[in-house]
Amino acid sequence: MTPNFGIMVHGGAGTSKIRTKRTQISKTLEDSVSAGYDILLAGHDSVDSVESAVASMEGSGVFNAGFGSCLTLEKRIEMDASIMDGRDLRAGSVGAVEHIQNPVKLARKVMERTDHVMFVSGGALKLAELCDIAPFFLEPTKEKLEVYTTLHKKLKTAWSRNYRLLLSSSSTLNQRHFGTVGAVAIDKHANVAAAVSTGGRWLKMHGRVGDSAVIGAGIYADNSSGAACATGNGEFIMKLCLSKYACDLMKKQQYSPSQAARKAISLVTRRFGPNNGGMITVNAKGTFGLSMNTRSMPVAIKSSKSHGKMHVRL
Repeated sequence: MTPNFGIMVHGGAGTSKIRTKRTQISKTLEDSVSAGYDILLAGHDSVDSVESAVASMEGSGVFNAGFGSCLTLEKRIEMDASIMDGRDLRAGSVGAVEHIQNPVKLARKVMERTDHVMFVSGGALKLAELCDIAPFFLEPTKEKLEVYTTLHKKLKTAWSRNYRLLLSSSSTLNQRHFGTVGAVAIDKHANVAAAVSTGGRWLKMHGRVGDSAVIGAGIYADNSSGAACATGNGEFIMKLCLSKYACDLMKKQQYSPSQAARKAISLVTRRFGPNNGGMITVNAKGTFGLSMNTRSMPVAIKSSKSHGKMHVRL
């Protein structure tokens, strides 16, 4: 009997309800989850599925990843991404990488073509060259530059302590959505995988790497437990190794995916307060879960359990 298979994607946890671009966000999620599900339906593995789904969101320009990435303090685009295969714990990630159209694809190259797990900055670009991934110069949109200007004006008062250091990032500014897109999936052979990609935080300092590049924090996948993908305040997620924590809870079916996600987000809330994170999960039986302590986290799911019917929640 073929186990349940499917994929869930998210577009980042948000501090406010989604009121604008609802149609565009919904369509992007639908395209992403369909791309991943079609791969599973054809009998391909979960790694292919999550890579395709995340790459779709990177290319959309709708979320804070790939073409939609936010800007650093110096008006640069520096992205993080990672991918993990639950069959053997292989993983790959890139941090603070520039001029790459799909960072998640480069993260997979790290996983499959090197003996390492993480490449950053110039080293990641050199690896892209070796893997015949052509550089792609992402230009900030007019909309992104307008947001940059608005946030930069608030920077000195919002970060008085770090302003003396080098202005610093805007983590305490009430940005509308945290920057991450991600996916978890399980294939017809009960193999799980996870992938994530982000443009990071608005006005972050040059070289800052967030949880999306850190295995165990932004993502984790292990066939013996399940897969998880986190979104939110990267510094908090890294300190708690949040995705690994959720997967450990699912091990030996101790907790369901929904329970594991809720406990993980409850931990973030207890240690650091509300409005800072969300998570999606899947276990080895093909059951999915999600939780957040923010006002929104757009998600979409498509699975064989629901006969391929798509569900989108904004």
